[in-house]
Amino acid sequence: MKKKLLILAVFLGTISFANAQSIGDVTKAASKASTTAVPAFDVASVANQVMGVLSPKLKLTDAQKPIVNSLVNETLNKKKNILPTMATDKAGYTSKMTNTRESFIAKMKKNISPTQFDALTSLLPKSASAVTPLTKMLY
Repeated sequence: MKKKLLILAVFLGTISFANAQSIGDVTKAASKASTTAVPAFDVASVANQVMGVLSPKLKLTDAQKPIVNSLVNETLNKKKNILPTMATDKAGYTSKMTNTRESFIAKMKKNISPTQFDALTSLLPKSASAVTPLTKMLY
């Protein structure tokens, strides 16, 4: 009886070990796939974050908010369309995002006061390493 229990325990242990190894392989494969895939980009969420920064910092009027929100969404949608090229063509991605960033700034300048534009200029991230919602949108 003891011999049967010992054999059963070794057998179940071997099965558990084999399954743990295969699960580890699956996890590694999934992890590797997720690092090479384009990350999900939620336009609405980032737009809300950006507007949460811009509205109070620029003291946007009720008339300006929909205009700025439209520009933010336009810029984010452009980025979403450009994003898949980040992994395959880094230089092309950077060039397209630079154009998108410059376009956003130029359109903002037309729709806000000079004082607000000065405030916007101070908020704009200088590089992609900055940790702000504006970086998510512009880089």
